[in-house]
Amino acid sequence: MTRINATEIWERHGYKIERIERDMGVPQSNIYGPDGVLLIEVAEYTQETEALRYLGFID
Repeated sequence: MTRINATEIWERHGYKIERIERDMGVPQSNIYGPDGVLLIEVAEYTQETEALRYLGFID
């Protein structure tokens, strides 16, 4: 499976990504909608891609 650049897709649709670096493990993200409202809090890559699919931004 090809890994997608979720940040690029979010930003292309007007969403803001706040990356949260951690001492151990993968980074997480807070994702804000174009209106500035928090859409997903402390999301990992899998949660981001599920949301992108749900919103129809990817297949």
